[in-house]
Amino acid sequence: MKPIIATESEQPELYALVKRERPAINRAVNKMAKQMRGLSDVSQKVAIAQLTATWALANYPEDVDLALSLSEAIRHQTDIYLREITKVGVRH
Repeated sequence: MKPIIATESEQPELYALVKRERPAINRAVNKMAKQMRGLSDVSQKVAIAQLTATWALANYPEDVDLALSLSEAIRHQTDIYLREITKVGVRH
């Protein structure tokens, strides 16, 4: 499976993009979270998994291995994000 991880030369541009879009990211996350309020914790996990799978397949409709690699990259990024926010005590 081909890993989908930014190269070192791509990272500054990606960090700048996320920093610039952080307010919009936070608004989108809050809207999605609000939509899931009435669901059980299990159903929320299913909804997030389904959203991730749908998005990965939309990006790579002809290549399941690349879609799986993207899903893995998302899990990896989630782990990084969890470590970072718990390290500094920030909750969004």
